[in-house]
Amino acid sequence: MMKRNIPWVLGLAALSLWACSAQKPAENVASTTEERPQFSASSTVTAQVHVLDVDKTSRFVRVKRATGDTVNVQVGPEVKNFDQLAAGDVINVTYTEQLSIRVEPAGELSTSSSSDMTTAAAGDKPGGTYTELAETRATITAIDKTKGTATLTDQDGSTFEVTPQIPENLDKVKIGDVVVFTHSQEVAVSVEPTKK
Repeated sequence: MMKRNIPWVLGLAALSLWACSAQKPAENVASTTEERPQFSASSTVTAQVHVLDVDKTSRFVRVKRATGDTVNVQVGPEVKNFDQLAAGDVINVTYTEQLSIRVEPAGELSTSSSSDMTTAAAGDKPGGTYTELAETRATITAIDKTKGTATLTDQDGSTFEVTPQIPENLDKVKIGDVVVFTHSQEVAVSVEPTKK
C-alpha cells in the first residue's frame, strides 16, 4: 500500500513543496520565516446519496446521486449491518485528505504506512471510517539555485526534482537535509434512517 503512495506524495511536492498549493484546500499553511521550510494542506469533500432499493440477497443497492442519476452498487461482506439498510435511507460520505511537508536535519530515510477501520455497532445502520496514513522521508541530494530546483532521493534510490514556489526557501535548506512527507486519507460513511 505504501509503494502506491510514494510517487503521488513526492510528485505532489513538485507542485506545492514549501508553498501554497495550486489546489483549493480547506487549510493551507506555508512557512515564510527563517526556520526550516514547512507546508501543510487539507481538503474535505462530502457527498450524499439516497437509497432507492436494496436487494438483501445479492447485496445490491440502487442509489440516487445529487446529480439525479442512479447507480447500482454491490456492497461487500465487510460492511456490517447491511440488513439495516432500507429504501429511503440517506448515505453520507466524507472524504478528508491531508498533506504535510517538513524539513529536518540529515537522518535515516524510511517509508511507513498504517491503516485503521471502524465499523458500526451491532444493530445500528451501516457505517464506519477507514483511515490510511503514509510517511516518506527523502533526502535532498542536489540544489540548483539557477533553475530554482531541489532533487530528492527516497529510500529506494528514486529521485524527484521539485520546484519550490517560494525560491528563497532553497536558501533555508542544504544537501543532506531530510524532507518528510506525511499523507493521510480518511473516508467516513454514515447512514441516516428513513424519515417517517
